[in-house]
Amino acid sequence: MVEDRNSIARSGVDQASAQFIEWFSAVDGTRLSTKIQLKDLSAEGAGRGAVAKEDIAEDEELFAVPHPLVLMTSTSSIPPSVLEPLAESGSWPPLIVTIIYEYLCKESSPWYPYFRVLPTTFDTLMFWNEAELAELQAGAVTDKIGRAEAEQAWKDTIIPIMLEHPDLFPIPGAAASDRAAELIKLAHMAGSLIMAYAFDIDRDEDDDRPRDGVSEDEYEEDDEDEPLKGMVPFADMLNADADRNNARLFQEENYLIMKATKSIAAGEQIFNDYGPLPRSDLLRMYGYVTDKYAKHDVVEFSHDLILEVAGKKHDKNNKAWLKREEQLDELGLLDDGYSIPRPDSTATKLEDVIPGQVHMLLRALCAHEQDETPKKPKEAVSIGEAALLQSVLTKRLSEYSTTYSQDRATWESVKSGHHPTPQGCIARRFAMALQVRMGEKEILQQLISFCQQHIERMSAEIATAKRKRSDETTQQARAKKRR
Repeated sequence: MVEDRNSIARSGVDQASAQFIEWFSAVDGTRLSTKIQLKDLSAEGAGRGAVAKEDIAEDEELFAVPHPLVLMTSTSSIPPSVLEPLAESGSWPPLIVTIIYEYLCKESSPWYPYFRVLPTTFDTLMFWNEAELAELQAGAVTDKIGRAEAEQAWKDTIIPIMLEHPDLFPIPGAAASDRAAELIKLAHMAGSLIMAYAFDIDRDEDDDRPRDGVSEDEYEEDDEDEPLKGMVPFADMLNADADRNNARLFQEENYLIMKATKSIAAGEQIFNDYGPLPRSDLLRMYGYVTDKYAKHDVVEFSHDLILEVAGKKHDKNNKAWLKREEQLDELGLLDDGYSIPRPDSTATKLEDVIPGQVHMLLRALCAHEQDETPKKPKEAVSIGEAALLQSVLTKRLSEYSTTYSQDRATWESVKSGHHPTPQGCIARRFAMALQVRMGEKEILQQLISFCQQHIERMSAEIATAKRKRSDETTQQARAKKRR
């Protein structure tokens, strides 16, 4: 009987996993608990994952990776002279070149079985086409991709280096342009592996917690003080799912050790922690979304937008505002953009949901002309500040080409399998874009509602106070008249 494609694919996954575990266990110094196993979780949309075979206690070691097994520039056999021109470029470019080198070594690379369980294709935004990116509509995440900028940076730095060493980077093609194009594809693969799987390896051994090697912008270069980045075999086999994290990677002398941070029952999946990422960044860096990260969603708006709405964008003669703006900048409160997270379910008033940085900016923009110094805002948000924020949020919401209600109807149709996939889009990517933009619109609507309720409440309080003062004045006048 002929096997179906899914079963054949699963057998391939299982074989690669078995070979990976065999390789990992055979490396000198590695330790792997008998209580965990790698499983094919593709039926759950998660690829591979680590699952507990037996109950695991809190703080119990799951596996240990000796430093020489971590794929880094210092552990690779790539000649140091090749990476020397990249010494001042941060940790990303040298590691990208190193990963490409080891990947092209194939069976002769010590990490060959490791590469076989790593993906070579990705659903991260760097790989979406224009039609798919358009489904994110006005989402600010599209400005963080920077594909063209990344490729140009590679053409200026790492591509010439690799072309100079065809013996180390054997790429087919008669023309240098053809080889360069292939190397750019490999750089995208390597950069995506770093984005999704690399950990920050601290230079200081006293810091015992490596961090997931993610940064705000795609393939961003690091400062000199940033930790080294490395690919940690087995650590990247763990999936993540918001608050379900139950394991963490610790750095100890000569080892990176994954330990359980809480008890794990047999049959449960073992999860690492990506941190409180909004679904837009989860999609950008890891290529998937899940409802469990919805509570971390944010809305973002640019500094230019808030200035435009406040009428300050082209106000170059307003000396009072320009002075306040300069002082805000000195305080580190100005940025290219700002974000407001999804309101917590316990939030009852506008002050509960506005970040301090945003409130400071609103207060400075709404201050009277004679108030040159930006003051730290008191707890209460003024009517003017709430009205300005509401206008900014309303303007931001209008930048999306569909409404939340329309998206909700589309989402129900997608879930039932009755909605056609837009032309040029992969169905899975369209569905993920739809979820991300729905989350952003939902937050915008919630925040606008908070602003409206705040303005109504404050206006009512002011009206009540005025009536009270008027009544008191009338009573005082009557009493004086009686005297």
